[in-house]
Order: sequence, then C-alpha cells, then structure tokens
Amino acid sequence: MALTEIEYGALASSEVMNNNFQYLDDRISSVAETVTSNNAGVSSNIASINSTISSMSEELNTDIEEIGEDIDDITTSLNAGGYLYINTYFNGTSWYKEYFSDSEKQTRVWLEQGGVCTSRSTTTYLKEFKDTNYTLTLGTHCTYYEGGGISEKTAARFSYYNGKGWGYSVDWYACGK
Repeated sequence: MALTEIEYGALASSEVMNNNFQYLDDRISSVAETVTSNNAGVSSNIASINSTISSMSEELNTDIEEIGEDIDDITTSLNAGGYLYINTYFNGTSWYKEYFSDSEKQTRVWLEQGGVCTSRSTTTYLKEFKDTNYTLTLGTHCTYYEGGGISEKTAARFSYYNGKGWGYSVDWYACGK
C-alpha cells in the first residue's frame, strides 16, 4: 500500500482517505517497532558495559587491597626493628633492585626494575615478578608518539609497540612482588 496524493482543494473519497490513514498507521507502527528494538539493543549494551565496569572495579579493588597488604607487611617488618636487605644490579641501561625481609635474601618483598627498549620489542625482565600484579610504566623518547602501548604483559616480560615504527625507544619502569 502506498500513500495516495490528493490535490489541494480536491475532494477525496473515503476509501482513499482510509487507505492513506492505514498507510500512515502502518508506517508509524513500523517506526515504533524499530525504536523499541533499538532501545532494547541499547539497553543490552548498557547492561554489558555496566557489568564490565563492575568486574574491572572488583579486580582493581582486589589489586589495591593486595598492594595495601604488601605495604602493610613491609611497614610491619620495618616497625618491628626489621631491616630490608637489598640486591642491586646495573648493566648499561638495565637495572633492578630487590628488597628482602631476611638477611639470607630468601623472602623477596618488593622488586623494582627498569631500562630502555626499542619500539616493537619484547623485553625480558632481569628478575621475574611473582605474577602480573605489578605496575609497568613507559616513557617515550619520540616527540611524534602515536598509538603505542603495552601489547603483552607477563611475570617474565612485556611487549611494546610505539605505533610509529622502528627506531624509537622508551624508558620503562616496573615494580611489584
């Protein structure tokens, strides 16, 4: 069915008028169904996003609690008259610093390390972290930095790509247990 054009000032039969009203009613119903369907899709997307944000928030809170517990352990050790025993290592631009709660250096309580890596590279840590719950930061030497970042992060290494190609380097720093 299509809308029948009625010339201005002309009289239209009731059949033409009824057909035009029916056509308009059908189009309004179709648009209403489309709007309802789109609203359902948007609502579903919003629910999914909220769920993801909630999950990320829970993970972040867990990580923050673990870091807080680590800091409490270190603080308790220091306040109890304990000392931190430190191993350090430097080789060119690579370095690490390990903190231990015992003089035998068996119980590591913290690890810091850093260095310089080139774009599109995988850097293996000098000392492996306990897990991936550590902080990794990058600082580029490229004034035209675009679209880069960490593409892989494990306890033993990370991969980096700067988005511009070869030849640019970044400073990196990681700390955790």
